[in-house]
Amino acid sequence: MAKLASRYALALFQLAKEKNSLDSFYGQVKAMKEIMCSDEEIREFINNPKLSSEDKFKLFEGVFKGKAEPELLGFLSVIFNKNREKELDLIFRAFLEEVLEEKGIANAYVESAVPLKASQLEEIKTKLSRNLNKQIIIETKVSPELIGGVKITACGYVIDGTVRKGLNELKSRLLENRFA
Repeated sequence: MAKLASRYALALFQLAKEKNSLDSFYGQVKAMKEIMCSDEEIREFINNPKLSSEDKFKLFEGVFKGKAEPELLGFLSVIFNKNREKELDLIFRAFLEEVLEEKGIANAYVESAVPLKASQLEEIKTKLSRNLNKQIIIETKVSPELIGGVKITACGYVIDGTVRKGLNELKSRLLENRFA
């Protein structure tokens, strides 16, 4: 399904580019995605198999009419008519990434066991920017189960320097030697 979502996202990207409205579409899609992610009722409504796609689209249309480009609403109409609404999150995510790629910007996801200092995040941002040759936007997440260290994901690369990963690798090596 990710491949399908990518095709829809690329179609939306091309539509936005043809209209010279990349920034406008980007902001509107980002707002829609944030609303979908933050509102459990909307997610349940969209994923409810008992409701028609038409009713689901009417919700979106009601919320975003006058606030979103008519072409974006038309695109959403196609998504709902083809019963692809469960893919909306992936489509939106792929579209947003495509726009950032076009602008030479990349998202980096930094996960750590404890909150990082601003100086640490700035150092990560600077190094990633230099290595990837892109402007970097960092999103952070605190995950105590990592025990320590940092896991960075950007542009398809993963740098995992967490204590949890180290312990898992040590465990695997010990089990290999035990049974060898």
